[in-house]
Amino acid sequence: MKVENWMTKSAPTIRMGSTVKDALKAMDTYGFSEIIVVNENGEFAGLVKKHDIFDRSADDVIDDFLILPELYISPEDHIEEAFLAFMEHNEDFIPVVDDDLKVRGMITLQDILESMIEITAMDEPGTRISVVLPDVPGALRKIVDTLAENRINILSLLTFRESDNKRRVVMRVDSTDSEAVASLLRDYGIEYDEVIREEGF
Repeated sequence: MKVENWMTKSAPTIRMGSTVKDALKAMDTYGFSEIIVVNENGEFAGLVKKHDIFDRSADDVIDDFLILPELYISPEDHIEEAFLAFMEHNEDFIPVVDDDLKVRGMITLQDILESMIEITAMDEPGTRISVVLPDVPGALRKIVDTLAENRINILSLLTFRESDNKRRVVMRVDSTDSEAVASLLRDYGIEYDEVIREEGF
């Protein structure tokens, strides 16, 4: 699950030597309050933010207002790193830059949300199962084996801590017959909190 799978492959860029007028116009065009600056070789040089230039002379050169961002990200980084970056920094987007400092695109909060939809398989029809299990190795095995034996495919699987010794497991499976899935779990003695059909979109 790498950034390159979900990033926007175009990014709002402007060259060093451009004017404040050029930068503000580009920001308005792209709908962002900052813009990526590249040098004459197209390499990442930093960012210019609207609040640093909006009261400057239109003919001023943006190079004087160039800042290096607190972070940028590689196409090879995991999408989870982008999640954390957005939580820690209040930015319109995060530049995506390769090892040669070429701007490959950007990742936005919208891209993050779209990645979550795919990761959780919310866009696919199926059934959501929610169970609480002991937080020990192997606790999930009985459910996984039961589904596999009955030719039900797991589309996504997420866990989070419910208490000190319990974890909630939420999975989506490819069966749209939620009643049959619930009956199957009961037949195998698997307790569940919720089994719900979801249409996807």
